[in-house]
Amino acid sequence: MKRFVIITILLLLVATVETFSASRYLISCDSDLLMVSRDSLLSQVGIKEKTGRNDGRDVEAYLRSVGLAKGNPYCAAGQYWCFYSSAKDLGLPTKSIPIHKTGSTVTMLNHAIKIGQKTNSNPKVDDLMFWRRPNQWSGHVERIIEVKKAGWVDTIGFNTSSGDIGSQDDGGGVYKRKRNIHHFLGRMVVRGFIGFKTV
Repeated sequence: MKRFVIITILLLLVATVETFSASRYLISCDSDLLMVSRDSLLSQVGIKEKTGRNDGRDVEAYLRSVGLAKGNPYCAAGQYWCFYSSAKDLGLPTKSIPIHKTGSTVTMLNHAIKIGQKTNSNPKVDDLMFWRRPNQWSGHVERIIEVKKAGWVDTIGFNTSSGDIGSQDDGGGVYKRKRNIHHFLGRMVVRGFIGFKTV
């Protein structure tokens, strides 16, 4: 029991340090592309995997958009797909997609850190919110669709569960979720945000 308490305290300390150090990075995005990508995102809510193994027609389309095969995690790929499919609909080149083409949440945020303008960490609608397991190269990402009080936000996430039970970062579909920027997501902490400066 004593060991459990010590581990819990250590995890809370790590989470507190990482959460307070979480920053928001602004990158430029075509205003029409951002708006249409939000519509694409909303249209995917309720999509479910075919067999629970990161598969199915829609899931595999998300993965293909970043060059991955079925069976891979798709939380980042799904967010990329929203911009990718919207750019195609608008007749824009793929270079207009503001986020990095990757299935890795860590790589996607790292790229924004490299090219983006660092701002305060107050989340905004359309921001991508990133979590990460401490000292690991894995995490999760969701897009904010509404900002509420006391750190609460509504998001849409790919490869998550529909409720508080079940994996939050390896679930069976695309769902609207309620998150808090100061809270753990499983054992993950908020690492940062990508925001969009429309042009």
